[in-house]
Amino acid sequence: MTAFSLYRGHVWHGRSAPIRHQFSYRHAWLALTLLPGQPEPASIRLAPGVSWQRRHHGPRDGSPLLPWLTARLAASGVHDIARIELHTLPSLFGYVFNPVSFYLVFDAVATLRAVWVEVSNTFGQHHDYCLHHPDHRAIGRRDLLSTGKALQVSPFFQVEGSYRFRFLRAADGRFAVRIEYRRDDEHNDFVATQQGTPMPYSPARLWQLLLATGLLTVAVWLRIHWQALRLWRKKVPFFGKDGHAASSVSPGELS
Repeated sequence: MTAFSLYRGHVWHGRSAPIRHQFSYRHAWLALTLLPGQPEPASIRLAPGVSWQRRHHGPRDGSPLLPWLTARLAASGVHDIARIELHTLPSLFGYVFNPVSFYLVFDAVATLRAVWVEVSNTFGQHHDYCLHHPDHRAIGRRDLLSTGKALQVSPFFQVEGSYRFRFLRAADGRFAVRIEYRRDDEHNDFVATQQGTPMPYSPARLWQLLLATGLLTVAVWLRIHWQALRLWRKKVPFFGKDGHAASSVSPGELS
């Protein structure tokens, strides 16, 4: 049985350009452990109507994730892979919208070496970012990893500038990520944070979390469009669909 756990916490978004706008909400998600050499499930039933499905990730054709992901990590120079921990949303009655999923890549001594970031937008487009140090040393909690922006996520920002990521994955399971978006080298135009702690799994607890956080997948989609409406009413410029990214993976490096 593939190991997994539930996380509960908060998400916060704040933008400073072209106007100031921020919001936060309770959040919950699934963390799934993938181990090289062990069988990988095509799906995991978490509760009636709630599941994790492999076809929503990676190549999105239902094929195994680990061979696909390890080959791409190796192409980026990441070879010491003992465990991958995927932080993502489950599907609800077969539907899921994951704005961002994080694959934490650990070595044999449980050190974080790389993070594969899977990003989706509401236009149905996807892009992956591979984050690691140029010399592949351990990623510390104070380290900033940067990569150029290659996919339009918010229709209120164009495809320009760069992201900076900071990750925490503590020994007790606590997880946190901070994402900074900037169009120049000095100012953050947008910042997003996600943080949470693991909790024991049970179907009853999962449904409690789903209800408490607004049925997760549906809530995420609705919140994105509600915040977009608020920005539109504030007369923030809307750029619309900006086309697919030029390549499927963006490399990351230490900032």
